[in-house]
Amino acid sequence: MLLAGQFKRLKAACAVAALGSTVRAAEALHLSQSSVARSVQELEDALGQPLFERSGRGMRPVASAAQLLRRAARALNHLAHARPLTQKPLDAGLDWLGSRLALGAGQRHLQTMVLLAETASETAAAERMGISQSAVHQSLVQLEHMAAVPLFVRARKGLRLTEAAETVLKAAKLCLAELQQAGDELLMREGVVQGRIVIGTLPFSTGRLLAQTVDAVLRAYPGLNITIIDGTYDALLHQLRHAEIDMVVGALRPALPGPDLEQETLFIDSLAVMARAGHPLARRPRLRWKDLRDAQWVMPMPNTPAQAAFERTLLAAGLPMPSSALRVNSALMMLAVLAQSDRLAMMAPRQLQREIEAGLLVELKLPVSHEPRMIGVIRRADYLPTPAAQMLADTLRGVAQAIAGTDDE
Repeated sequence: MLLAGQFKRLKAACAVAALGSTVRAAEALHLSQSSVARSVQELEDALGQPLFERSGRGMRPVASAAQLLRRAARALNHLAHARPLTQKPLDAGLDWLGSRLALGAGQRHLQTMVLLAETASETAAAERMGISQSAVHQSLVQLEHMAAVPLFVRARKGLRLTEAAETVLKAAKLCLAELQQAGDELLMREGVVQGRIVIGTLPFSTGRLLAQTVDAVLRAYPGLNITIIDGTYDALLHQLRHAEIDMVVGALRPALPGPDLEQETLFIDSLAVMARAGHPLARRPRLRWKDLRDAQWVMPMPNTPAQAAFERTLLAAGLPMPSSALRVNSALMMLAVLAQSDRLAMMAPRQLQREIEAGLLVELKLPVSHEPRMIGVIRRADYLPTPAAQMLADTLRGVAQAIAGTDDE
């Protein structure tokens, strides 16, 4: 991480940026003015660029430093919002100056919190961090003092998060993500494109969309690291809220489970009954829904838009729900099952264009009536994308327009 070891200095720079002088910043941070001034100068030296214009009227951030300081302030406010403020904030947006956790925690404290939650062991966390177990324990004691609550309890299988710790853990992950993104943006301004974007995908709705998008972005930014992971809706939203992924792409629900998330519809998709090429039903000249009464299905996963559409369609056709339920949460496995059997599945033909053109799958010509199936992207409501992430979002929109056949060109 480019900003590793600079968190304390970033706090001093953020306070100066917010309050306009090292004197006022020192008062807010309960430090000496010389200590604050030295921290700012050391940060400027480490980054190789000035962060402030200095004059008799005080200190004002230079334009090139505005995004870095904005990111750092966001990181600190994530920590501030994890626990009640210990004193009245100085101004809107400066909650972190009233938070003992935000003022006191360093990057090692935050990394300790995250790794203890992952490993449930001080020894394992110490090995991952390359430090002693006693150093990990000391960091935990200090962090619990700053948070003013116990963060872990010892159980037979190791350390277990307390209820209060869940909020602190989430804040720590959001804070570290902001610092990572700040470092990525600094490198991009120097012409070095790196960093990581993690995309969560919902099954059966993103193959063509994401494949084209990621290819275009990596051609523009070959040094970028893009990771794509599959998951269920609830699991991916949990990871999104904890900054473990940057966005979720797939079939949207009509409403989100909380105001901390936002979603954007990219296009409206439609479902059809799909079968392997050469399927007996595909050869019928006048296929009707009643011909599918004895068909075997690969059903969508429960509590998904595809499942709701499947149930409504069979109900409208007067068909019973399949007695033998085979459910698959992997597009690759779904295609394999269809190819090796006479089972049917309700899927989106747009997402299967290559398989259809290759003669592997066919669409059964049956009317399928269902509510609009929105394909789109979900982000944290306060998410601030890096330039690379913004390009990915813009590319997603362009590819979605092409898939939907609504390109203006």
